[in-house]
Amino acid sequence: MAQLIDIEAVVRNKFPKQYEKIPSFVFSFVKWLICQKRMNEILTQLDGQEGVSFADGVTKILNVNYRMHGEDNMPERGRLIFTSNHPLGGFDGISYIKILGKRYPKMKFIVNDMLMNIKPLKDVFLPVNTLGKQKRGDMNAIESAYHDDETQLMTFPAGFCSRYIDGKIQDITWKKSVIRQAVDSQRDIVPMFFDGRNSITFYAVELLRRKLGMKFNIGLVLLPWQTVKTASNKTFDIYIGKPIPWQTFDDSKTTAQWAEWLREQTYSLKK
Repeated sequence: MAQLIDIEAVVRNKFPKQYEKIPSFVFSFVKWLICQKRMNEILTQLDGQEGVSFADGVTKILNVNYRMHGEDNMPERGRLIFTSNHPLGGFDGISYIKILGKRYPKMKFIVNDMLMNIKPLKDVFLPVNTLGKQKRGDMNAIESAYHDDETQLMTFPAGFCSRYIDGKIQDITWKKSVIRQAVDSQRDIVPMFFDGRNSITFYAVELLRRKLGMKFNIGLVLLPWQTVKTASNKTFDIYIGKPIPWQTFDDSKTTAQWAEWLREQTYSLKK
């Protein structure tokens, strides 16, 4: 039987103290907001499928297609880290699971630990706790994956979904850790650019949140709705750059400067 999404149970388990103070009507609203019913219908329809098969099934149900640019730049072998901008905050990840997972049998994706609640995908995820202390077991799993010759990795260096910045939709500053990890594990980086955007409503909510000084990332709650409503029946363009040798990231720049350089290289792929 499919393991369904229950946002109320997630909050109860992860934030027990806060859960007791939340009225029931709030959960009813949030369930509607995140399209919990529709998401669970998809989970039920794909019951028994996991990983790449599940991601492939989701794209077919939502009638999503892709145009690949620079696919020949993807190495057949080697120690690799795939990086990308993060325009959709959710469905771009599902897309990469389908596309990269079919090409590389042992593919792992570094994600927000909240996504571990999507049970069919938990085996391809390496969770990172962005709201608190990282669990030692999760840290060890990530470290092991980085030093496994057969495992390829995918990460979104921004860590969060793209938003309006300086009049255009783009990622926030990329985390310098992606450079450090590439050098430490001696992995070449394959930059990818996903050409997509969420709805105007999503960006308006994010702008309002920032103006009000809200710390809670309400946009995260809207991402399932964006997947179901905005990504459906779309064709997305994905651009793939040439692998960047890990030796590139030398002492001529700081790790933060190299991360910004990588971000710029990624956005230039569409041009």
